[in-house]
Amino acid sequence: MDELTINITWEYFLGIITAILALMISTFCGILTVAWKGSARFTALETSMQWVKDILKELKISSDNESADAFGSHSPINLNKKGETWLTESGLNTYIDSHKSDLMSQCEAQRSTNPYEVQKYIFNFFDELQFDPAFDSKLKQFAFEKGTTVNILRRVGAIYFRNLCIAEFGMKAEDIDAHDPEKK
Repeated sequence: MDELTINITWEYFLGIITAILALMISTFCGILTVAWKGSARFTALETSMQWVKDILKELKISSDNESADAFGSHSPINLNKKGETWLTESGLNTYIDSHKSDLMSQCEAQRSTNPYEVQKYIFNFFDELQFDPAFDSKLKQFAFEKGTTVNILRRVGAIYFRNLCIAEFGMKAEDIDAHDPEKK
């Protein structure tokens, strides 16, 4: 029987082991790189999903308003009789009027936009607005008594404040549907 004998010196053996280790390390680093880039893409996906959350919030408010009937569903959105009554009875108009300068300063950057952008900004602003604790409690109690939600009352206040801002900025509510009123 013929035998094949391969003699490997320690230098060649060390070279082979080093090559194998280098290959394993580069493969491991490649896997880490893919995982890191994939993680960044998931983060970007989470960030870009904000628009879905915003749409769902709008659908929820619209759905809640169907039974409340506080404001219309046709653009430009305006308060119905019930909405105007709730605006006054809840104290929202008084609260907004007494904090008008602070609220207006928050919206000043929208002055150079158009009525649609002003409305969009104010609706989001009122969704997140932190009322004074005493007024917030009063608003929650009022919502409970009227069988509605605080989100509906916030939207009622936002519509009222939107009208104040549009007037202050020299805009017209009818132009809300024209994203660029200058190009009618």
